[in-house]
Amino acid sequence: MIVKKYSKSIHIEAMKLLIRRLHTSHSLYEKVMTAIHAATAGEFGEEMVFRELERMRLPYKYHVYHKLLLHSERSFELDILLITPFGAVIFEVKNITGEIEFQENPSQIIQRKENGEINKYPCPVTQLKGYKAELAHFFNDHNISIPIYGAIVFASHKSYVRVSNNQARILYKNEIIPYLLQLQKKSPILNDEEMENVKNILLNKNTPFTYFPLTKYFSINPNELLRGVECPECHYVGMRKIKRTWECPKCGQKDIHAYKEALASYFLIYKNSITNKECRDFLKLNNRHEATRILSNENLIKVGNKKSTYYKMKPFNNR
Repeated sequence: MIVKKYSKSIHIEAMKLLIRRLHTSHSLYEKVMTAIHAATAGEFGEEMVFRELERMRLPYKYHVYHKLLLHSERSFELDILLITPFGAVIFEVKNITGEIEFQENPSQIIQRKENGEINKYPCPVTQLKGYKAELAHFFNDHNISIPIYGAIVFASHKSYVRVSNNQARILYKNEIIPYLLQLQKKSPILNDEEMENVKNILLNKNTPFTYFPLTKYFSINPNELLRGVECPECHYVGMRKIKRTWECPKCGQKDIHAYKEALASYFLIYKNSITNKECRDFLKLNNRHEATRILSNENLIKVGNKKSTYYKMKPFNNR
């Protein structure tokens, strides 16, 4: 049973909005682009594995969760978690193609692509050990006593593990179901009622991590970003407000609602609150009353009154 469905991360979309407002010559441009590529690849791998879990049928009850952010001694995020009668199972998903070699001292994995490119990444074995320890603390805090298992799952069929690691179970995507079937050899720990109790605790304690605003997350000065309404057609930043609509001076596209995405971008990228003046500066408006009309919408929360008035965005559905 899928309890917490797969969902795409708003963080990636927010980074794409950020990169379109960041000059290519900016010192952090490549860092943001690298983060976008890494997060996109990781998300694609998680989706491939999760679709496999959606299709599977096991001879015992199980609960599947995508992207849980929990708190014990510190915050930790799990790619995929299963709760079964036999215990918890963490799947740490990696979407790394090519030849893969696990190394120790220092712990890392080496990727060798067909084109000869070589990359190194943090060792997922170390990551998985950390997640198991954090989840154990979390369970202890909530009086849950069950064993915790885990595996590193390589999502792509183009992955080839040449040198493995005997400190963790390493699986290809098509080995997930046989791995889970083997759990039946163990003694059941949880009954149906206890599984429901664990489910309620996990869902109630899940608190999606907020990366926003991204200027703070990446340590970027907001004044270094392009301001204005982005054209939905050609992505030019700087649409002009004309009577009853917005017009792109580059491609001529007109869109009465173009400002809405720009306003959402403000909270994702710049700041978690906005005043009338900040709205005018960001959208390049000259009319205070027009800014007031734009800010008076169902997605914003008005705080204060008169000159002290500012607005906050209602919580994003992050995960």
